[in-house]
Amino acid sequence: MPNRMYRSKLYENYATVQTPVWNESDSRRDAVWSQATLSRLHGWLPQDKKAKCLDLGCGSGLLLETLCDAGYSDVRGVDLGGQAINVARKRGHQVVQADLRDFLRGANDSFDLITAFDVIEHFDKDELIEVLALVHDRLSPGGRFILQTPNALSPWAASYRYEDLTHELIFGPHCITSVLQLMGFHDVRIREITPYVHGAFSAVRWALWKVIRMSCALWNIVETGSDKGGIYTRNMVVMAIRPLGSQ
Repeated sequence: MPNRMYRSKLYENYATVQTPVWNESDSRRDAVWSQATLSRLHGWLPQDKKAKCLDLGCGSGLLLETLCDAGYSDVRGVDLGGQAINVARKRGHQVVQADLRDFLRGANDSFDLITAFDVIEHFDKDELIEVLALVHDRLSPGGRFILQTPNALSPWAASYRYEDLTHELIFGPHCITSVLQLMGFHDVRIREITPYVHGAFSAVRWALWKVIRMSCALWNIVETGSDKGGIYTRNMVVMAIRPLGSQ
């Protein structure tokens, strides 16, 4: 694999340069994010609260905290950036500083849930295939892989693709579905990340988004004859399952 020197430099300082919000304490903001995330993942998380959960690219540990608050007792994370790991450890989470590929190769455990929020877009194509193969291998049969990534079908896709120098790829709904199926996953499902209603202002945003979404669908239908899958938000959340009995 090519040596990308920018990665070590940027990831080590990621919480300072790219996501300074990780260093800011805001319990209300974090609570809203957690509530919104659990709402979007409804029906996708394991029913067993003792399920083994692993968050790849865990960053500040907010998703780990969300899972813990939801009652999951076996939750751990891995991230390459030292600043991110320090923030996550201050939150009290079990995290390891490592390249997630090295971590997955060396892991002895199988996991019932593996998550990767805002992660896979940081790899090139060959690296992505390697990552997905490792995730598939480390999932228990019937285990679930949930990821969040920028959506190439959004009219604002370029802003997310190019707002971070470490982004290598962007995926449309059809692309992410096909590559996950190629790597042995099945039952791939995709949801939009729409405004989360938690007050009057967010309710107005949600209503206006519904109007905009209809316009996006109409645009696609008029131009191509199809709504192109109907996923138009800047980010999308994706769930895929390792089949029972898969090797």
